[in-house]
Amino acid sequence: MLWRMAKTVLIVGLIGIGLAIIGRALIDDNDFTIQTKKIPEQLEISAMNHLMAEDLTMTTSMFLKQLSAQMQRWANQDLTDQELRTRFEEEVIEHPHFHGFAIIENDKVIEQVGHIERMDVSKLTHRHMKSNFSDPYSVEGKQYMLMGEMLDDGRTVLGEIDLSFVKSFVKGLASVADANGTFFVSGADPEVDWKTTEDIPENLEAETVPELGWQIVVHSDDQKPEQLQQPFFERQAVIKFKHPEVAQTWLMENQDLQVLEDHNPMFVVESKTESTEQLIQRLRKEYDLAIAEPNYKISKQVILFSTDPNEPRHTSPAQNNRQQNQRRTGREQVQQNVLTSKPNDEFFEPYQWNLDQIEIDEGWNLAGGQGVKIAILDTGVDPNHLDLAEKLGPGYNSFDDTSDFSDAHGHGTHVAGVAAALTNNVTGIAGVSWDSTILPVKVLNDEGEGSSFEVAKGIYWAVEQGADVINMSLGDYYSSDLLHEAIRYAYEQDVVLIAASGNDNVQDPMYPAQYEEVFTVAAVDEARNRAFFSNYGEHIDVTAPGEHIPSLFPDNNYVVMSGTSMAAPHVAGLAGLIRSLRPDLTNEEVYNVMRSTAKDLGTAGQDPYYGFGEIDIAAALQSIANQ
Repeated sequence: MLWRMAKTVLIVGLIGIGLAIIGRALIDDNDFTIQTKKIPEQLEISAMNHLMAEDLTMTTSMFLKQLSAQMQRWANQDLTDQELRTRFEEEVIEHPHFHGFAIIENDKVIEQVGHIERMDVSKLTHRHMKSNFSDPYSVEGKQYMLMGEMLDDGRTVLGEIDLSFVKSFVKGLASVADANGTFFVSGADPEVDWKTTEDIPENLEAETVPELGWQIVVHSDDQKPEQLQQPFFERQAVIKFKHPEVAQTWLMENQDLQVLEDHNPMFVVESKTESTEQLIQRLRKEYDLAIAEPNYKISKQVILFSTDPNEPRHTSPAQNNRQQNQRRTGREQVQQNVLTSKPNDEFFEPYQWNLDQIEIDEGWNLAGGQGVKIAILDTGVDPNHLDLAEKLGPGYNSFDDTSDFSDAHGHGTHVAGVAAALTNNVTGIAGVSWDSTILPVKVLNDEGEGSSFEVAKGIYWAVEQGADVINMSLGDYYSSDLLHEAIRYAYEQDVVLIAASGNDNVQDPMYPAQYEEVFTVAAVDEARNRAFFSNYGEHIDVTAPGEHIPSLFPDNNYVVMSGTSMAAPHVAGLAGLIRSLRPDLTNEEVYNVMRSTAKDLGTAGQDPYYGFGEIDIAAALQSIANQ
């Protein structure tokens, strides 16, 4: 009997050793490969370009409305008061769009501030409602336009407009022709050298600016720029040590690796000799490493795919003395600041259809978002924008570990404005959770591109700062262990996590939107139909407006953009209102409130295109107000 037992043990042992040897051989001989995903192109370039043309046209109309309102305000200044005149002169000189300003009476200039290159009222040959415009003209390589308004007392207000902003927001995507059909702004593409609209090739999308008769012609060829088609940074790896104290010793022993980013226990390293696959295969055998993976690229989720940054800005982030809110645990309910009438922001009534569609008026009667911090993980935020500066909390730059969160791209500023712009302040737009604090976190660079490493760092920083809600209008199609670990950490700390579903009209899930801890948002249009670009799937929780959304842009500008990037911050704003009204609710309970009160769209019940439906702010807040 003992002999039989010993024989059985010996056989089992030999089999085990054999399997171990075979397993090791298989591991050693089998190269690690990164699974690449071919996302099918489901979008017609013409449809995307048409949407871009509409956004750019609406942006131009908003730009003109903003200039008109400014001229009217200036015309009412009492310039006989020397102190007021001095301040007024400084304001005109510092204005990003006005080159000069004048008041004309009986064909004579009675007031002038700044310099006007062409003081010629006869050039105001185009009229729209109360405004008159000249054709664009060039002076020393810069484009200008005259704009005139007739006052009730018979005087004419004249402004010379610097058209640099038009070039900055069309970037390399489009060209602009004046009312005579002559192009005065062209994109960066060297093949685009049109002189007039007669030179335009067939099948390009164009829209006309109604106030001016300008034609905006979009000539975007690719859905995504070439540098975003490679899913990871070549020869780089993201690693995380099991124990931070061994990191420096390990790195000394592996001096063939260059440390690109040090955020112990997380690092980005680069090999000069190994491919990404070879590097990851090698690192995954290291006992001291908990994570070894490619440094995956992550990008913004907006239809305007231009990666051309605006001119660099050398402004310091605005300092804010707002007291830091305590963590949610044990936080008492705060007295709400509410809006009982429509806000007076200049673009609210004529342009912000999106807020009316999600029933925001009745919701604002119950909560304004006071006492809540919303972290915007994006390209940063303009620290000096008049519709944001007063409500910014501390910020962070994931690329250099500084507080410089300035935004030279514009995407993050736009997203932040949707979520929580200053409201009822006459200027600009209204934000959903208008009384909340914004934590600006720069995890995408000035081209709108970042990596899983930067986003993970941004999440940890936001949690440490007490963020109640994190908005991520970004993503890509590759799951990252490092990013998911950061997501889980934030979720366990009771943070509400909002992500955009993506803009490729595919069922393939993007990350972080796919992670179960994240609340995923798809986009709808003004008719509550699914936006044609919006990604779909079983992971979609809700939808929100995502086409033709007006919001902020750097240098006190306002633009219209489309994308699930714009849909997500509507939901982040709603989450802010819910957490403000009911701070006792957990993140999962906040998710359930938003799902259960959404307006059902599409197939009855949850479906892959609309999730549980479009968010309903009034219904969501009313459902928890008296509990």
